[in-house]
Amino acid sequence: MSDAAADEGDVSTELDRNIGLVGALAIGIGTMIAAGIFVLSGLAVSNVGTVAIVSFVIAALIAALTAAAYAEFSSIYFESGGGYMYVSETFDADWTYIMGWTMIVGYPASAAFYLASFSDWFYRFIYPLIGIPQSVPFWIPGIAVLGLLVYINSQGSEESSQFQIAVTAAKILLLALFLYGGLQAFSADVVVDSFYENIGSFVEIASTGALVFITFIGFSAIATNADEIKDPGDTIPKAIYISMGFVTFLYALVVLVIVIGINDQQFLSFLSGNVNLGGVSPTQYVADNGEVSMAYAAQYYLGEIGFYVIIVGALFSMLSAANATVLAGSRVKLALARRNHLPERFEELHPEHGTPYNSVLLTGGFILAFIVIFTVLFGEIPGGAGESFVHSLLGLPLFGLHLGLESVTGVANVLLLAGFALVNVALIASRRQSPDIDRGFTVPLVPYVPALAAILNVLLIASLGLQTVIFGIIAEAIGIAFWFAWKGRAPSTEEIERETPTVVSQRSPSDRDERILVPIANPENVDQLLRTAADIAADRGAEVLAMSVVTIPQQTPLSRGTEYVDEEREVLRRAMGARTDGGTADADLEVDVDAATTENVHGTLEVHDTEVPISATIRISHRVDTAILNTIEQYDTDAVLMGWGSRGSRRREIVFGSVVDTIATEADCDVLVERLGHDATGDLDSVLLPTAGGPHAELIEEIARAVCVATGARAEVLSVASPDDDEDGTDARERVDATAERLREAGVEVDTTVADGDVVDAIVERSGGHDLTVIGSTREGLLQELVFGAIPEKVAREADDTVLVAKRNEGVSSRALHSLRRWLR
Repeated sequence: MSDAAADEGDVSTELDRNIGLVGALAIGIGTMIAAGIFVLSGLAVSNVGTVAIVSFVIAALIAALTAAAYAEFSSIYFESGGGYMYVSETFDADWTYIMGWTMIVGYPASAAFYLASFSDWFYRFIYPLIGIPQSVPFWIPGIAVLGLLVYINSQGSEESSQFQIAVTAAKILLLALFLYGGLQAFSADVVVDSFYENIGSFVEIASTGALVFITFIGFSAIATNADEIKDPGDTIPKAIYISMGFVTFLYALVVLVIVIGINDQQFLSFLSGNVNLGGVSPTQYVADNGEVSMAYAAQYYLGEIGFYVIIVGALFSMLSAANATVLAGSRVKLALARRNHLPERFEELHPEHGTPYNSVLLTGGFILAFIVIFTVLFGEIPGGAGESFVHSLLGLPLFGLHLGLESVTGVANVLLLAGFALVNVALIASRRQSPDIDRGFTVPLVPYVPALAAILNVLLIASLGLQTVIFGIIAEAIGIAFWFAWKGRAPSTEEIERETPTVVSQRSPSDRDERILVPIANPENVDQLLRTAADIAADRGAEVLAMSVVTIPQQTPLSRGTEYVDEEREVLRRAMGARTDGGTADADLEVDVDAATTENVHGTLEVHDTEVPISATIRISHRVDTAILNTIEQYDTDAVLMGWGSRGSRRREIVFGSVVDTIATEADCDVLVERLGHDATGDLDSVLLPTAGGPHAELIEEIARAVCVATGARAEVLSVASPDDDEDGTDARERVDATAERLREAGVEVDTTVADGDVVDAIVERSGGHDLTVIGSTREGLLQELVFGAIPEKVAREADDTVLVAKRNEGVSSRALHSLRRWLR
């Protein structure tokens, strides 16, 4: 076993499950009860009065649709990462990184909003209370609290959970005091009259529901911490719906108190006499300044201390919401690192505290960047007449650029809502892909419910405004640029080993500069593939590297892959130790294998008195194509030879499959695919070589020459005249004559044929008299349906003899293009 593979098993990436139902509820409630309850409640009441309760219920129901998808996925996958993890488990493609980036930016943007709001409130209300000079920058408290939260989350999830429970309990207690005071003046007539006045305002009710929807997205933070939640399949769905129900009930009570307040003439008189309303009515002031109005209402109902009950409650709300998003954001980064969508260091756990400390620090860095950009540099300075710091410093309007709290929360909303929509799409795909998987919680009426949720989430994004959507798109573009910059570089051996660990790797002593890789998937094809590889290797002066892949489920850590190795180990041992019954005297398969161990998997192939070194390796991976591509990269392979079913197999088994297509599209080497004919194990006496010119024709000529020289077979060079040829097929005749001459110079007996008519029919007809047809790829492209071209694939399906299709490596212009191809796939 390689060192890298061994190390993989030694590194612990499992988090302690020490968050119970109360802790999970604290995460959800703490995220949902944030600044929104103070700001949005007053605005909602000004729009539709008591019917704001209906708007909140509508928003909660819409959120519950997406929450249902989270609940179902959380009952299947007990791993941190939330929506990103669910999407990556379902689609299993590189583009799912976009979902991860959406969340690792969306959560910090939300936390930056909470902490920027904390700074603003602290500056406005606490600075004067405790005598801090106004000259002290307003953003200092938020950054100081950020440092505290990063420290707490670095110490352990248990400490973070306890902190979250304490802060959430404190703010609920303070809100309860506010509600106790406000409900003392409850008047059923006021509530009922307000309800009947606004119940017909359907447009306003709907728009208000969209406005307050964002207050319920805290449910996603619960699922994001699945690794650390006890019995997540049962706890997470319960926590999601209990927290949403509790918050909806609490918001309804807050709405009632505000409705009572703005209809209480004594309170309105109190407001007019104690507050500078700025020339607006008391009712409008409540709508425009919901958070402060609640504080004044508390002061009115509870006395002087009531004002600071709400102020401190609001600060606690922002603090707990920020803590929950720091916790969730760091776990998304951990999940990304586990799937090689972020560097390995973000998967590391602290040796003492067991926390993904690098992910926590990165989350803190994202939050700090958002605070600096959106509030410190380009946000409005409190009391600064609408100027930003940069504006006041440079005296320049900077093209009217002004960000602030609304912009940062808008970015968060766009990204998180986009993620919610994708999770609902993933649920539909998951039901289709895995209908029989055990699901502890099941969403009813799939695909209709998740489809409706996805549509509603997209509509909510559209309602946020063009500028906000543009900011969100810019944030996504930055993430995609990072991906290509990171993935575009050549990966190190350590990174390759981490993604696809090697469990058997025994290299035969060799000074060969070229290598031919032979992935072994079907033991029935092994003898023929190794014979072909040996013939080509002897011609090129190369060595042969056989490989097998142990594939394990995506949700299973690679470190556990050794549990599944024994079967592949035995297959590889048998394959390497076999002799071909139908081999010729100068093309026998001779491999020295120690029967006592499968680690000593190497030897030589005898080809026409030439020894070809052969070695073997077994890799662990979630995907076969990834393992093959990584082996090509790690060993600087010059060609890969793959098997492709056999003649007479069912149609679906003999069409080039996704693995072959992926390797042919992405491998930075020559790609050869061999489909066995009826008598693939017999003597090879003749080879058909259809040629039409071009780089792939040069490659198949090399292969045909190598096989003929190794086996003594004769060759027939065939060209089919195109309609553009002269009547006598001059161009086709020149091609076959030039090819035949080069083969004769190598000692091959050659016949030539020029045919006309349909290309596929002509090749298939001539192939009947041969043992092997070697044909080159006819076209290539980034988004083509047939990777090798229609003609080679049709020939491979219809010909009776063995067919080898070859595609010359014309170079991958950059690893960024390689990554782009993987994304588009």
